[in-house]
Amino acid sequence: MDIRRLCLTLLLLGLACSGALASEKMRSVTLDLQAATCACVPQGSLPEESAPRYGRGCTVFTVAKGDQVFFGGNDDYINPDSYYWVDPGGATGYGAIWIGTPDNVQQGVNEKGLAYDANGLPRVDVNPHSERIPVSGGYTSYPIHILRKCATVEEVIAWVSAHRWHSYMHDQMQFADATGDAVVISPGPDGELVFTHKPGGDGFLVSTNVNVANPSHGYADSRYGTAQRLLGQLVKQEGELTARDVASVLDAVHAGGGTSWTIESLLADLPNGLVYLYYFHQFDKPIVLDVAEEIAHPRAPGPLSALFPEDVQQEATRRYERIQSSANRCQSWAKAWLVVVLACVTVLAVHSARTRRPLVFWLPVATILGPLGLVVWLVAGRSQEPRGWQKALVEATGDIAPTVVAFVTMPVLMILVPGGLGSTALQVGCIFILPFLMGWLVLQGPLLTLVTKKGYFRTLGRRLAHALVAANLGMGGIFAISMPLFNESTSICPILPLSVSTVMVWWAIAVLGALAGALVLFLFESWAVQRGFQAWSALTSGEREARFVSWRELWWWILLSYVALVGGLVVSAFLQRLLSA
Repeated sequence: MDIRRLCLTLLLLGLACSGALASEKMRSVTLDLQAATCACVPQGSLPEESAPRYGRGCTVFTVAKGDQVFFGGNDDYINPDSYYWVDPGGATGYGAIWIGTPDNVQQGVNEKGLAYDANGLPRVDVNPHSERIPVSGGYTSYPIHILRKCATVEEVIAWVSAHRWHSYMHDQMQFADATGDAVVISPGPDGELVFTHKPGGDGFLVSTNVNVANPSHGYADSRYGTAQRLLGQLVKQEGELTARDVASVLDAVHAGGGTSWTIESLLADLPNGLVYLYYFHQFDKPIVLDVAEEIAHPRAPGPLSALFPEDVQQEATRRYERIQSSANRCQSWAKAWLVVVLACVTVLAVHSARTRRPLVFWLPVATILGPLGLVVWLVAGRSQEPRGWQKALVEATGDIAPTVVAFVTMPVLMILVPGGLGSTALQVGCIFILPFLMGWLVLQGPLLTLVTKKGYFRTLGRRLAHALVAANLGMGGIFAISMPLFNESTSICPILPLSVSTVMVWWAIAVLGALAGALVLFLFESWAVQRGFQAWSALTSGEREARFVSWRELWWWILLSYVALVGGLVVSAFLQRLLSA
């Protein structure tokens, strides 16, 4: 068999195997990022055409056992407080109590024992069925209309089926009634609404930030499984359910700070018309509201915190201040890193001002790698006649720099691209394709053309195999070290809205992981330098010509690089489990 055909066959097999393994591991290494950006959408907070606001993620459930029915939901976001208001009903329909305001509906329970909450999802278009009965108001008005007109889940399904819907959805809505009947209304894969129904009687229904009707649409994390497991235990246990039992489920899935937190939690005893409210996840200090009494004597709308005793408010303030202190630490780390990078670039620029050709390489390297780039320049970059190990070190440094940029770009894309965290294709592209393209097209092609003098596209062709190996080896090393630290950073640094400080911290973490990536690349580059192949070291030392490794000589390194990349993902998942244990 022709050697090229053999290499291509082995390469395709390697891609298929590594892709299958990576798709499984990616769910664990990106878990915290997904959890950190799950949406609990304050319905009316933005214009209808805007993207929803995101928090760490709401968990909503209904659980029934015997004649007991509880409806629970965590309201997670980045505010220090929420709002409480009462719709007295009357001629307009049933009265209800609400968390939020009429233009920012979050949770509600009406006088008939019908409850509402929602989970945020990536925005998708749906069929509005314009031939049906129109509904006044915008996106936020629908839950209000439903709780005014409906007393049971069956009536909710009938009302929704008869009325014109939105042209899009960025959430899924859960309703439950006093019989234990519950439904989640979600956008289906075909753009039609889907009703995921739990009939009355014993059992439970859970929704988080994964579309229950289309699991590929949403943000996966551990809250769904945790709630399912704990509610299953409650239904099977002997004796009656208590509010404290069910509140323990809300406690187990609450968000404690960092990128977002559980502002308040609602637990409704639907048959008895009671609502337990918890402020800033203080599940040992609820207030209890009688829905009928609240509707009969409605309070003036105002901050939710005003309903709670002074000691609960003070503790909430302390928790919020601790969260803000963490965010301030993130900003301090980001500023410190920027100062370090600028200092490294300045030192290198001042001492290399007379050597323009090496500076073309070292300036972007020092800008990307900061102190790591400066150290390599001091150790190996200033020698006019570098030794073999110095050449290999320079080669490894040049290869790892674009991979650092790709690593930082990956979560930014996943967050900013609508539905990015739920897109396996985007995640695979970020890991397997983005580092290679960034190194090959953006850094290696333009800079190495200065050495080869063969033209940009011809240089790209000669460098293709090497760029593929370098990207995989570098990304594997960076992933192994940086991804667990990156996931930890999401508990401190704000994710949405994504701040410059957060990206700066990710940049510093990526450079730390680049130490492992550069070590793996150093082994590869030592092999290449020993055989007379060099590129970056030819640019920095003033040698006339670069020599690139051919596909024939690199085929086994290509396969090994994919093993290293998947190995980095595996190590990352293992370290993440240790950190979270």
